[in-house]
Amino acid sequence: MLRSRVSPWFALVVLTLAVRPAGAQELPPLVVEMRGGAALPVSSFRTGPDQGGAIERAPSFGLHFVYRSSGGWGPYVGFSQHRFDCGADGCPGAEYVATLWDVGAQRTLGDYAWLRAGMLFGRMERDFVAGVPDEAGGAARRRRTSALGLGAEAGAGLRIPLRGRMAFTPGVRYGWLNTRFRDAGLMEMRWVSADLGLAIAF
Repeated sequence: MLRSRVSPWFALVVLTLAVRPAGAQELPPLVVEMRGGAALPVSSFRTGPDQGGAIERAPSFGLHFVYRSSGGWGPYVGFSQHRFDCGADGCPGAEYVATLWDVGAQRTLGDYAWLRAGMLFGRMERDFVAGVPDEAGGAARRRRTSALGLGAEAGAGLRIPLRGRMAFTPGVRYGWLNTRFRDAGLMEMRWVSADLGLAIAF
């Protein structure tokens, strides 16, 4: 009699332990994420002596490595670049190129959503007018790179499973970066980026 009573409970415990790890394996811990989209300047995109002139939206791309723990939290590290067009009066050059390295933490919410926040380290490239304008009104321009700046980024998005270990990861992020060019004041830049990622899990 005792054996017949214990066996079903024992089988239930074994089945529970067997199913839970299988569910955890549905979201592999290591993910490589390739992203592409657009970045939109917000607020006063740039401040200081370099302000003036409208900034247009920028093509954006990036590559990130994300590690997800069993509790849903995990670190990420990555690289991204935004190329902001600037063709209006007051712009010293045709574009601003922001090259960024980011590190932070990501929280996975169930199987289909994520939150992310971290620090940005980046440099900005842009053209400076060099010399006196010639008779035609033009002047030579030189591209310069700013000092390494510090900023932050936060965002949210979705995870849309595809076949195998691949998934789409659309997301929206808000970022800001403070940087400085030589012989120029502090520049504070703000933007919102919206992009689509292709995540490959290992």
